[in-house]
Amino acid sequence: MQALRVRVAGIVQGVGFRPHVYRLAVRHGLKGYVLNLGGSEVEIWVEGDPKQIEDFLYDLKNKTPRSAEIEEIHIQAEAPKGYKDFSILKSGTTITKLSMIPPDFGICEECLREVLDPSSRWYRYPFHSCAWCGPRFTVIEKIPYDRENTSMRDFPLCEECQKEYTDPNNLRRFHIQGISCPKCGPKVFLVDPTGKRLEVEDPIREAARLINEGYIVAVKGIGGFHLACLATDDIVLEKLRRHKKRPTKPFALMALSLEVAEKIAEVDDSARELLTSPARPIVILPRKPGAVSELVAPNLKTVGVMLPYTALHYLLLMDTRDKFLVMTSGNESGEPIIKDNDEALRKLGKVADYFLMHNRRIVNRADDSVVRFTDGEPVMIRRSRGYAPRWITLPRSIKSPA
Repeated sequence: MQALRVRVAGIVQGVGFRPHVYRLAVRHGLKGYVLNLGGSEVEIWVEGDPKQIEDFLYDLKNKTPRSAEIEEIHIQAEAPKGYKDFSILKSGTTITKLSMIPPDFGICEECLREVLDPSSRWYRYPFHSCAWCGPRFTVIEKIPYDRENTSMRDFPLCEECQKEYTDPNNLRRFHIQGISCPKCGPKVFLVDPTGKRLEVEDPIREAARLINEGYIVAVKGIGGFHLACLATDDIVLEKLRRHKKRPTKPFALMALSLEVAEKIAEVDDSARELLTSPARPIVILPRKPGAVSELVAPNLKTVGVMLPYTALHYLLLMDTRDKFLVMTSGNESGEPIIKDNDEALRKLGKVADYFLMHNRRIVNRADDSVVRFTDGEPVMIRRSRGYAPRWITLPRSIKSPA
């Protein structure tokens, strides 16, 4: 009988790492526990046959969950304690080593498929997420990463979600803090500039209809508000530029899919990889003549394009006539992106005609990241949603990582 205490640092909280460790330990016949600690690291205690522990450690290092990243593993031999099984324990507050808070991840194919499936209980649910996708940094208030430490604590799990949350065989939802459904999760609603709610059956479909008619809609995403409108209507774009006091600076576009993006811009393999990555940044690409209004990016031969990174954005774009929209940051000139409903009404009331809002609090604002290619290599222009707050590795050591 052998026992080891294993501490793992990296992106290991909020990415399904503890459920992954649980399944590995059970598969290898080991006893012990796994828990989150207060520095965003994970502690694992395993005891059992030395060969089984060796196999467990190999799988731990080489078979990480889709969104996890292991930076460091510290292993310490311990005396066995005689655990009867393996379990996920309540998180601790001890800090043994600093680790990373995960960034927000773009919606995965599995979640999007369920959102679009009429037989799914998440059909047209704009906040669907799982172990592999969804907001992380923008909803976390403090570590360790547990639901009660995020803005998702405002939405207690319903019976069905709770059952999946406690099911070890549910790969995407077992002990995943951000899950919810239409019964228990956040709600979306549409309001006018005074804050009065519009009583409509489907706020997202109604917002898409309004955009098609030439209105500007402020859309609350996961990291802040966007101003959304048609990218092919000069009159609408002139109005947006006038009210936003942005005479020439280019607007970013959001396209429903790669196929739609390829109608707007020249998309090569490197761009496809970036556009479809979990970070889903804005990628600056050569613009195809005549695809969008010249007022999107005046006097430029390039355009910034991104793909939907939430179900809400996908559902909105799906019901628009062009399948792509201007999706520019909702803020006043020189100020950060707006993240709160009241502030949006106060500061964007003279810019937007309508507001598509929801009741999930954004804790940490995050604007869209922007990437361009220089000599064929991606270069970060703005590092934010999808990348922050990942660490940047320096070529030399420093006294403090802060």
